[in-house]
Amino acid sequence: MGTNTKSRWFVGVSPGGNKSCALYAFPHAGAGSTAVRRLCTELADEFDTFGVRLPGRESRLSDPVETVMAELADKLADELVRHADGRPVVLYGHCAGSAIAYEVARRLDPAQLRGLAVSSHPAPGSIRREPTWALPRADFLRQVETDGYLPPQILGNEEMLEIYEAVVRADYELIETYELALFERGSVDPVSAPTVAVFSRDDHTMERAHIDAWSAFTTGPFQVVPLESGGHDLPGTQPVELARAVRQGLKTGFSV
Repeated sequence: MGTNTKSRWFVGVSPGGNKSCALYAFPHAGAGSTAVRRLCTELADEFDTFGVRLPGRESRLSDPVETVMAELADKLADELVRHADGRPVVLYGHCAGSAIAYEVARRLDPAQLRGLAVSSHPAPGSIRREPTWALPRADFLRQVETDGYLPPQILGNEEMLEIYEAVVRADYELIETYELALFERGSVDPVSAPTVAVFSRDDHTMERAHIDAWSAFTTGPFQVVPLESGGHDLPGTQPVELARAVRQGLKTGFSV
C-alpha cells in the first residue's frame, strides 16, 4: 500500500514509496518543505518521507496563508488521511511545526498514528507567548532574526523580504495566538502515540523544563533526547543526529 495521490501539501523525499509507514515532517515558521528535506532523506531507510508544504511558500506562493490553528489542522488532517491511503503515519515537527504536528496528530485515528516527534520547541502552553506577530516591521523582523529564521539572502533583497515577511508573520500569528489560548486554558488533549522531544543543549532559546512539558501531550511512551550541539535549527545543522534521536525516542512502543 502506498500513498493515494499527489498533493500540494506534501512533497515526497524518499524513493520507491513502498515502506509500511509514512513520515510527514512539518518545518519551522516561514519555511517550506526544503527546510526538512535533509532530515527526511536520513529517515528514508525506514519511512516513506514527506515534507509538508503550507500555503504561501515555494510552489504555493499564491495560496492564502493560514492564521487559525484549528482551521489549518483540520485541512491538514483531511489531506494527510487521504494522502496516506490507510497507511500508519509518524508526524514530526520542528520549532513552530511541532505545534502544528501535534494538532494534526490529535485529529487522526489513534490506530493510524504510530508516533509523534518534535524538536526545538517548548510544549505549547508551557510559557506565555507575547504577540510579536503584530509588531511594526522593523521590530518584528528583528525578532525573527533573533529567532534565527531570517536568512541573510532574504534580508538583502527587498522583494523577497516582502514575500517572506507576509508568510512568517502569518505563521507567528498562527502559533502565538494558539499557544496563548492553551496557556490561558491550562490543559491539553493528549495523543496516545509514542512521543519524543529532541533539543540541543546549546540552544539558548528555551529551557529543558519546557521540553519536558511535552510529556503531558501523550498518554503513551515519552522520551526526551538531548543533543550535545546543533543550536536551534537541528534539521539544518544536525540532520543525521536528529534522525538518530527520532528513531531512538520512538523505538519504545513502536516498530516499523
